[in-house]
Amino acid sequence: MLVRAIPALSGDVAGAARAKEFSGGGSAGRGEFTTADELVSGVISNELTDRQELLKWIFVIEKRAGKETLTQEQVETQEGPLYRLLAIDGTALNPVQREQDDARIGRLMKDPSPLQKLKQAQKDDEQKLQKLLSLMPHAFLYDYDGAEENLVRVKFRPNPDYIPASYEERVIHNLAGTMLIDPDRKRMTKIAGSLVSRVDFGYGLLGRMDSGTVEIGRVEVGPRQWKTAFINIHFSGRVVLFKTVSKDQYEKRSEFREVARDLSLSDGRELLDSRRLSAMKP
Repeated sequence: MLVRAIPALSGDVAGAARAKEFSGGGSAGRGEFTTADELVSGVISNELTDRQELLKWIFVIEKRAGKETLTQEQVETQEGPLYRLLAIDGTALNPVQREQDDARIGRLMKDPSPLQKLKQAQKDDEQKLQKLLSLMPHAFLYDYDGAEENLVRVKFRPNPDYIPASYEERVIHNLAGTMLIDPDRKRMTKIAGSLVSRVDFGYGLLGRMDSGTVEIGRVEVGPRQWKTAFINIHFSGRVVLFKTVSKDQYEKRSEFREVARDLSLSDGRELLDSRRLSAMKP
């Protein structure tokens, strides 16, 4: 199997009713959760379990790179993620740009070492998200905040009794915002938060984080399989010697299809080529 289409899945219960159930305003349904904290703990447990059984996928990415918006199709292979550039600022590549992108892929086929760096960068991002998720049951306090369609909305704020163990945890702990939860599947579909105040490191002598916002969206792509479909992150601050630091990432991911776990780099290229040719057919 090189690729398998994933059907769209959706909930079938009104969010307002479910929010009422879980917040104690109605019957407890299956009685699994009674408080927002218990609901979030169950959701985080499912998220972390899912991340232990990661599959490989092909999908479309729209991302910001400087002042440009790039549309790519990316496939995950054993050697690392391989992508083909589809469009720049919504416009399909011209022949010269297509030739340049083909040449880039050709170089990677001969020397895939750059893919290892990209693979490691994506692994680091996954680990950061996993760390955020693992901290959430302890670092925040939760309250029900209504519903959106079939989803339950929960707001979170820093838990004053939690003591961060690192600078990174201090930044995470200083976030406040909301989560959207699918109460039937007990999965998070969206989390959005922002720093409630400036975070100083070493009483401000080592640096500080002035502002920050995080927005992450998740979608179900198969049974017990959820993927990150939206990332919008911005942090800015200063470190020692007044060096400005910033983290900006904006990505939208869609059209997820599962591929073979042992997909080779050459098979990945063939898959991208075949999908490109299919898209060109009238």
